[in-house]
Amino acid sequence: MKERIARLFLRLLEAVPLPALAWFCEAIMLLVCAIDRKHRRIARINLRIAFPEMGDAEADRIIRSCYRRMGTSAAEFVHLPKMDAAYIREHFKMEGEEHIRESLEGRNQPAMAMTGHFGNWELLSHVLGTQTKPVAFIVRPLKSEILDRFVTERRECVGNTVIRKEDSAKEVMKILRKRILVGILIDQNVSRSKGILVDFFTRKAYTTFGIARLALAMNAAIHPAFIFRDPVRKFHHVLRFGPPIAIDPGAPRVEEVARVTRRCNEELEKVIREAPDQWMWFHRRWKTRPVGEPEIYRGRQ
Repeated sequence: MKERIARLFLRLLEAVPLPALAWFCEAIMLLVCAIDRKHRRIARINLRIAFPEMGDAEADRIIRSCYRRMGTSAAEFVHLPKMDAAYIREHFKMEGEEHIRESLEGRNQPAMAMTGHFGNWELLSHVLGTQTKPVAFIVRPLKSEILDRFVTERRECVGNTVIRKEDSAKEVMKILRKRILVGILIDQNVSRSKGILVDFFTRKAYTTFGIARLALAMNAAIHPAFIFRDPVRKFHHVLRFGPPIAIDPGAPRVEEVARVTRRCNEELEKVIREAPDQWMWFHRRWKTRPVGEPEIYRGRQ
């Protein structure tokens, strides 16, 4: 019964034109911005780490913009099944997709798209799946089973494959062998057992080593892949793909994993510096610290 009601509500939202739905979702998120002291505080700490020279007014502008764009992205996600090839041709531009094609087809090499919670990252896979061929990507299941089903249906509506994080390693390797592009988000905090400490802006951050290990184990290419929202025409986007990150399979494994992981962070940092209001600043990215180092977010103003 709950799912039936939720599906009816979702269909009602889909019937609302995208500009109107975006306006509504943006208004809600700006209200959330006004009352959500916890995440505003986390974002300010993160911005202070990333841009120590930034003034409070600019930081507040970026934070407010992030909340508003979360509303825009939510509206776009609701409308995802309506974004057919004609809509995509009008609203999306791809740059550098030949780099991906050269890895998968030219060199017959497995390939991964390294990305983060930047722009409307959900649209990145949808556009690729519509304009080129289906892709796969790793996700963390949502706590609500009903919501998780709804989100998964949308993510897979053009033939893409969702890989659950808990069973990702073997599944990713199987998909990579089929020469299907796999998307991996690398910009969230991880525990000491699941990552390594590498540079990210002005502080080191524990970063997943999974993508580097996979690349070395399977001789796979890692391509930076990011989606930028047009600052003026908010429903228009640019997908930007970079050449593969250089990997030396003959280097000592531990050192090369660290170097490749650091290079991934450098690519992520580069796009965040270019458009800081398009990254999700509300995650405690520097939460895990080396033993003995004080916690960054607790009790800090």
